[in-house]
Amino acid sequence: MRRLFKFVGLSALAVVLLAFAGLTIMAEIRRATPAEDALAALEPDDRVIVSEERWLVFRPTASTPRTGVILYPGASCDVRGYAPVLREVAAAGYLVVNVHMPFDFAIFARNRALSVKEAFPEIEQWVIVGHSMGGAMAAQFVFEHPDAMASLVMWDSYPPAGADLSGRNMPVWNIHRARPDGSAPESFEERRHLYPADSRWVAIPGGNHMNFGSFIGGRYQEQWEATIPRSAQQATILEATLDALRAAEIHAGGMTDAS
Repeated sequence: MRRLFKFVGLSALAVVLLAFAGLTIMAEIRRATPAEDALAALEPDDRVIVSEERWLVFRPTASTPRTGVILYPGASCDVRGYAPVLREVAAAGYLVVNVHMPFDFAIFARNRALSVKEAFPEIEQWVIVGHSMGGAMAAQFVFEHPDAMASLVMWDSYPPAGADLSGRNMPVWNIHRARPDGSAPESFEERRHLYPADSRWVAIPGGNHMNFGSFIGGRYQEQWEATIPRSAQQATILEATLDALRAAEIHAGGMTDAS
């Protein structure tokens, strides 16, 4: 009997190790890696301090941030690919924390924002930003932790069916790709009821899904090809994200005054 238990235990361990190896290999095959402009954006300068330890962090040099931004990456996306946009967010006066995910899948660690908050107690309010699967998990996090974030900003994403945010009194933004006429993908429109009625939707006509970052490779199949340059799309993303952050600060200030 003891030998049987030992055999079963070793077999279970082998299955776990094989599954882990399979996930690791799949993640590497599917991974979208940072493009040249993203790698260049990782270099510190006189505007932004960059650190890569537990997380990829951008910090402004000219001010002490009161608001922090947490980024949940898309599936199979290296967080460094978002550097061109997020270093400019930091330069505007915000602490920006890019969260690494197990196997590059936010679905495995949607509560990592809590660890980020604990690590930076000096930050007064937080905004969570998520791209693709990262956006869905950011929405799920906000649904499960309604007081943890001042705002939710979704980059080309939508909440899961079980994360209905329609009754939440917080700013929610969806910055999304769109056809040249400005229309959003049907899958987004079908889930509009999951957003608060006053949520802000910012269309990027001619934009596509992966140009929310600067990536090489990956296995994502675009619904349509981009008809605007990636730099133009990211300029719009930056402007809209900064608008969302300012709106979150105003909303948080109003809530504080009211209390």
